[in-house]
Amino acid sequence: MTLDAGWHHGIAALDALKNEYQELLNRSSDTTLFNSWSWIRAAAAHDILSGRETRTLTIHRNRELIACLPMTWGREFIWGLPARTLRPLGYPLSDRIGIPVADANPDVLESLIGLLLKPGFTQSDVTILSELPESAGYRKVFQDAPLRHHTLIRLCSRAPVVDIVDPAKSGEFFSKSLKVRLNRSRRKLQSTGSVTFERVRPSPQDLPGLISLIASIESRSWKGAAGTGIFSTSQRRSFFEDIACALAIDRRVEITLLKLNDEVVSYRFGFLFDHTYLDYNFAYPEDLSALSVGRVLLGEAIDTAYKAGLRTFDASRGSLTKPNILHDWTQRAIEHDEAWLFAKSIWGNFLRLAIVKGKPAAKRLMKRVEAV
Repeated sequence: MTLDAGWHHGIAALDALKNEYQELLNRSSDTTLFNSWSWIRAAAAHDILSGRETRTLTIHRNRELIACLPMTWGREFIWGLPARTLRPLGYPLSDRIGIPVADANPDVLESLIGLLLKPGFTQSDVTILSELPESAGYRKVFQDAPLRHHTLIRLCSRAPVVDIVDPAKSGEFFSKSLKVRLNRSRRKLQSTGSVTFERVRPSPQDLPGLISLIASIESRSWKGAAGTGIFSTSQRRSFFEDIACALAIDRRVEITLLKLNDEVVSYRFGFLFDHTYLDYNFAYPEDLSALSVGRVLLGEAIDTAYKAGLRTFDASRGSLTKPNILHDWTQRAIEHDEAWLFAKSIWGNFLRLAIVKGKPAAKRLMKRVEAV
């Protein structure tokens, strides 16, 4: 059977695909909350990567949507080289994402990748797909012989995942040293005043006040000082206000709070997906770092998660250079890959050579210079 593939340009064209897209997600087991309609629609509305165009690639078979990839197209510099790029809609704010392909049509993934390698079809030099879970099997597809001369796949993050168990059995799962550190941190904090913990799954009406509260805490953290927080710009704050309100309709937002003498001193902000908590963001004031308020809050959130109906506590992303604190609770982690699909063109091939060969060489040269 023939496949019908095409691009849909702009937000209005994306809106026209809403029902088909949501039905496809129900038939695609490797997609995540960051593929959801609420997430991508908010990303399109707030133009997360300013100046880029919304373009959605669809593949139909017998008029049924069997693959859909909402993207943005634009120009950027990669290692100083100009490039026309395609990136998933929602980048760089999306954590783990899948490629929406119907489970009944796994062969279509290779067809989709083949289309993304055609410069005339994509009008781009490279497609960059970030935060793809290794567990979905994408790595093997990209490394297959027919594709490997035009693709690069590399590890981009490692997300720790804690399996939540009945508190009566938790002693069998968490190390003695972790419990000692937690108890020490709790006693130290309690010596300064009254400590309380709260878990909130807000309604849309509850969110404005809660967002203002946690944004004020983030502004006093190192993230606020560096301007890298999720509320650091008005554009990002508006995006998270909108996505939180959309998800809160179904009570899929969870915020945990730690209070010291009735004042909130730390928060964790995340999303619920089935029985999994996606631990998206946290912060605490810099001047309280010595009291380990972040560690104490995380300990309380995990200790009470089972009673709250959670079975997994998932970082959903994790730095390769700065380990996530959640690693203290678990050795389990999901690796994420970043796939680069270079167009079969002169400039696409040049970009591939520059990145695959030139970047490692530059790193080796920098190490030599630093050693001198």
